[in-house]
Amino acid sequence: MARVELVGLAKSWGRAVAVSGIDLEIAEGEFLAVLGPSGCGKSTTLMMLAGIYQPTAGEVRFDGAVVNDVEARDRNVGIVFQSYALYPNMTALQNILFPLRFQKVPDAEARAREIADLVQIGGLLDRRPSQLSGGQQQRVALARALVKRPNLLLLDEPLSNLDATLRLTMRAEIKRITRELGVTTILVTHDQIEATTMADRVVCMNLGGIEQVGSADDLYHRPDTTFVAGFIGSPPMNLLPADGPALVTGPGPVAEGAVLGIRPEKLRVADAGLPARIDTVEPMGRETLYRADTPLGAALFLEAGERARHAAGDTIRLSFSDADTLIFGADGNRLAGVTARLAEVADA
Repeated sequence: MARVELVGLAKSWGRAVAVSGIDLEIAEGEFLAVLGPSGCGKSTTLMMLAGIYQPTAGEVRFDGAVVNDVEARDRNVGIVFQSYALYPNMTALQNILFPLRFQKVPDAEARAREIADLVQIGGLLDRRPSQLSGGQQQRVALARALVKRPNLLLLDEPLSNLDATLRLTMRAEIKRITRELGVTTILVTHDQIEATTMADRVVCMNLGGIEQVGSADDLYHRPDTTFVAGFIGSPPMNLLPADGPALVTGPGPVAEGAVLGIRPEKLRVADAGLPARIDTVEPMGRETLYRADTPLGAALFLEAGERARHAAGDTIRLSFSDADTLIFGADGNRLAGVTARLAEVADA
């Protein structure tokens, strides 16, 4: 296992800034997910950890030692790429053994078979990649990354090529395997479910920097910025103007440019509250998603139940508890300890 530190880490190509100077610590044996939209710098960060990219500035440290100048092959890092990158002319066993080709490991094949059993492909070792399903290829790639007993395991969008059902299975399998081995693991993904269900902590990145680091619960219920609030969650948090007469906070109105954040499931239809007119209705199986126009702007709300209780064009009132609200300043940062409640709002 490795304790990993990123200190002022940055990467740019000319004027194009990919990573803008991030600081992060990953504990030994921790499973960390790096989440963010395309182009936010998460894969570039992973490549610097692997030694494939050289940082423009800052340091990568393993167990306190700076490894910026250590070649990728000497970092004892295992990596699983999105494409799996298996050699098509080799069997599964030969692919798994490949990282050990320059090492004097007397029990190399026995170790490879042990890892294959751990990832549940022990009976498929004589097959070539073209004879394996996507999920089986993914397991071969994972076994190849683990066979050299790495201090750090890097996973770059490893489940994106799998169907939804198989992704569910492999999420649980990867979590089981990494916990069993106790290896420090960093997962890069744009999939929120992968990040929040697999990781001990989640790093949310945007525009080359870190927006927030915390548990899945922290990022969902207590986002630090409007970016995290709008990016985490499906459907996302409602972000509505909070400086109008409809809302009050504490002893007086909120500051100009402030934003109200409230999750769709926290809005409820009530006898009194914010007047709203339902615009769209989306049945989602066990619940229904509605979009409604309100004096604060368009808002999403959810209701449990297999059948929709309202139709497009219906007029309703929406209410919420002040304990379920967050207020963000004009700069996009959450105002600690500030919540909002509805004022008396007349129909438009």
